[in-house]
Amino acid sequence: MNRVGGGDAVDTEDPESRTVPAVPAPRAATAVVTAGAPSRGRSGQQPAPPAGEARTPPRRRRRMPAALVLLRPRQWIKNIFVLVVPLALDPAALLRHPGKAAAAVVAFTAASAAVYVLNDWLDRERDRLHPVKRHRPLAGGRIGPVGAALLGLTCLAALALSAAFLPGAAQAAIAGYGVINLAYCLALKHHALVDVSLVASGFVLRAVAGCVAVAAPFNPALVICVYCTCLLLSLGKRRHELAAAELLGQASAQRPALAGYSVPLLDQLMTLLLAATLISYEMFVLSASHPHAAVLAVATVPFAVFAVCRYVQMVAVRSSGGEPGRDVLTDVPLVINAVLWLACLAAGRLL
Repeated sequence: MNRVGGGDAVDTEDPESRTVPAVPAPRAATAVVTAGAPSRGRSGQQPAPPAGEARTPPRRRRRMPAALVLLRPRQWIKNIFVLVVPLALDPAALLRHPGKAAAAVVAFTAASAAVYVLNDWLDRERDRLHPVKRHRPLAGGRIGPVGAALLGLTCLAALALSAAFLPGAAQAAIAGYGVINLAYCLALKHHALVDVSLVASGFVLRAVAGCVAVAAPFNPALVICVYCTCLLLSLGKRRHELAAAELLGQASAQRPALAGYSVPLLDQLMTLLLAATLISYEMFVLSASHPHAAVLAVATVPFAVFAVCRYVQMVAVRSSGGEPGRDVLTDVPLVINAVLWLACLAAGRLL
C-alpha cells in the first residue's frame, strides 16, 4: 500500500516490497496446486536435477541504497509540474530562461526529498506496524535517525543553493511549499480533507514557482485546473488506501486521517472534482488569446472527459490509484488519449 508523505500524492514504499492488494484474493486460490510443480519425495526434498543439467542459482534482486530509497527518486517526476504549466502558457519563456527553470526543478526536488525524510522519521514507529511500510529504510533499520537527519540537512543545503538563482517570488513559493509540508508532517496529515487539500496545494505552488521563475504569464483558470486535478488524484489515492486498510482492519492505525473518510464519501467527492476539473480546463482554453480558442475548447473536451473518467474507472473498478503517477503513466488508454490530446492542441496552435 502506498501513502502520501510530506504533502505529496506519492508513493513511499520500498521498491522491494510492493503494495498489498486492495481486494481479497478468491478463497479457491489458497488451495491451488501448480500442475507442473516438481514432486517431492518422502523426505520432503525435491529430486536432484538430471545428470548433466546444471542447477541455476536464483537471481538476487538488487537493493537500492537505503539513503536513496529514503529520498524516493521515483517521486521526483512530480516536479515536472514546475515546467508543465509554463510550457502550456508560454513555451518560449522556458527557452529564454533554461537555467532558472532547471534551478526551480532542483529546488523542489530537494525540498520534497527533505520532506520525505522528515515524514518517514516522524512515522517510523507507526510504519513498523504496516506489512509493507515496515520495509522502509527508517522503519526497517536500514538507516538510523542520525543518518536520516544528516541526509535531510544535505537536501536543505541543495535547496538553498538552487533557490539562490531564482527570483524572490519563486523563492516565496518554495518557502510556502516548505511551510505547508512541515505543518502537514507535524499535525495536519491526520485531519481528513485538510490532508488532501495540502497535497494539491503543493502542486499549485510548483506551477506558480515555475511560471514566476521563467517570467511566464499567470493564468488563474489553469492553476485552478491543476489544483482540482491533483485533488482528484489525491482522493483516488485515499480511496485505494481506505479499501486496503479496511481489508486489514487497520485503517486508523495506518493513517489516522482515514477515519474521516468512507468509500461513498470519496466517490461523491471525486465526482465533484471531476466536474470542477473539466470546467476549469474549458475556462483555461477559452481564455487563451487565440483566434480559434472556442474551436479548441470543443475539439479537446472529449479527451479531457475521457481522461478524468478513465481515472475514476481505474480507482473504482480496477482498485488502482495507490500510486497515481505510475497508474496514469502506465495505463495504455490514458497514454494514447494524452498523445491525441496534445496533438490536437499543437495543431490548433499552428492554425
